Amino acid sequence: MTGIPRRRALLAAATGLAALAGCSGSDSASNSYPSDDRRIDGYEPEKARDDTGGALVTAGDTLPSLSSDERASQRRMTRRVLVADDDLTELTFAETTAGEMLRSFCDATDFGSGSVYLLAMPINACRESRLRSVSIEPDELATGDLHPHADFCRAYRPADVGCDADAVHTVGFAIRIPVAADRSTGGGHGMRRSCDPRDRPTVFNGSASPVTETGGDDA
Repeated sequence: MTGIPRRRALLAAATGLAALAGCSGSDSASNSYPSDDRRIDGYEPEKARDDTGGALVTAGDTLPSLSSDERASQRRMTRRVLVADDDLTELTFAETTAGEMLRSFCDATDFGSGSVYLLAMPINACRESRLRSVSIEPDELATGDLHPHADFCRAYRPADVGCDADAVHTVGFAIRIPVAADRSTGGGHGMRRSCDPRDRPTVFNGSASPVTETGGDDA
């Protein structure tokens, strides 16, 4: 089973569906998938954090240097969908523990049966991002175009983790999705400001005062 029929079978397994319209012989994309996003089961996440706030990955030969200007936050951000080995060779990962974790995870992916959604973003040193769910647009996948969407939330780190409330770290996620595709024209993500309002500790370390939450992004 190759091409669109093979993607249908992979999607059926990933979403827990017993069958999809069209698997029994029809190749009509318009009848193959529901129009809404379909949550994916069985995805594999890898999470890495750089407490120096450095860039983790970029599309190019060298990583951008971080400066104190207003673009520093943008240089920490990455959002790429990898559907083939060539997509991976276009990227440069930081030669750090966090960068190597993401690179090794992506490199171990069999792109004949899966893909990787790679994201990196700045985050306040006293916060953490948690992956809540992953979904795709089945209608786009019917034409070979993978559009993943990842939902995250943010929580305070455990109270025994020392942190500087004014510092910025970088966090990266590599999400292996058990669905193959011919290409990707992009993906999206959402971020809830709080995973659970009850998880806020009273202090982060013995010498720090409680952090007051403010509006806007935590970065």
